[in-house]
Amino acid sequence: MIQNTFDILSLSGEAAVCTRGGVIQYANAAACTLLGSGCIGRSLRDVFGEELSAVQSGSFIADFSLGARRCTARFSRLEKGYLIFLSPEGGDPAILNDPLLFSLRSSLMNMGIVTEGMRTLAEDRQDALLLRNAASLTQCYYKLMRQVENAGFVLGMLEGSYALNAFPVDLKAVCLSAVEAVSGFFPEVQIETVAECGDSITADPSLFKLLLNNLLDNCLVHAGCAHIRLRLSETPQSLMLSVSDDGCGIPAEQLHQAFDRYRYRFEGFQMWRGPGLGLSVARGVAQLHGGTLLLESRPGVGTAVRVTLSRSLASSGRLQESDGSPQYSTRDLLAGLADCLPEEAFTEKYLD
Repeated sequence: MIQNTFDILSLSGEAAVCTRGGVIQYANAAACTLLGSGCIGRSLRDVFGEELSAVQSGSFIADFSLGARRCTARFSRLEKGYLIFLSPEGGDPAILNDPLLFSLRSSLMNMGIVTEGMRTLAEDRQDALLLRNAASLTQCYYKLMRQVENAGFVLGMLEGSYALNAFPVDLKAVCLSAVEAVSGFFPEVQIETVAECGDSITADPSLFKLLLNNLLDNCLVHAGCAHIRLRLSETPQSLMLSVSDDGCGIPAEQLHQAFDRYRYRFEGFQMWRGPGLGLSVARGVAQLHGGTLLLESRPGVGTAVRVTLSRSLASSGRLQESDGSPQYSTRDLLAGLADCLPEEAFTEKYLD
């Protein structure tokens, strides 16, 4: 069976390797081009790093550094080892550019001004229908804001122009405040936080909240779960955030698309769920913080995303000082979870 697998993979244009006992036993031509002709015989830990080599899951997807290049690796259990497919990060979608984002932001600003004017008029007239319309428009405003924010981040990453605004942050406090805010709107979903970390870590709080919002949104919008668990843990080198759910999971045949931008194959009735930027954004945030993102999923069991943030970020020389407070605000909630919040969340009561 193993030899048949090797024969099939030799015909594939996608980079693939097979491991056994933690050692690479086979690499096709595409994999040798990526990893070097001497990759056969090297240990899994040597090529993919300690974190990925220690995972015990039957199948998962993760990103890792291959020199100065980022790649996606898809692991599937094969007898006493793994079958691993490698995909270098692809090119950027040509339609995504600064003029497009500028136009969208300008339209959003005008939309916000007009909507608030409508709300004021509706309150003066005590017009219930107009108030509902204002709430609906406000929700659309925040939905678009979230997509523009995600797209702007992706473009900045693709251009290598995104600058961190990082300083010591208590990420445990951010997670606890986010869970408290989100739980108020989703009483049917049990959301818990397990914090096994101490000191703060140098990070960009705005990006961490962007990461957190996208992961929570995936759980609430896509997974259909009843339980979400946030777990913070640490090592001397990094801080790890794990977000897991007991939802529907991702079919194995779709797992390889998890990091693809704009490529989710939604049916027509699912298009409202968004363009599929969430995990791409989360992975980018992890990369900017010197870390990685790993995703495990089993249909009918749930999905777990594990993000590491490096503790060595302070020595990167790219940091800016800030006195800002990393509070999880109403704006963070409304923009981050606009796809799944009820329309009542966008009334004046919650906007003030």
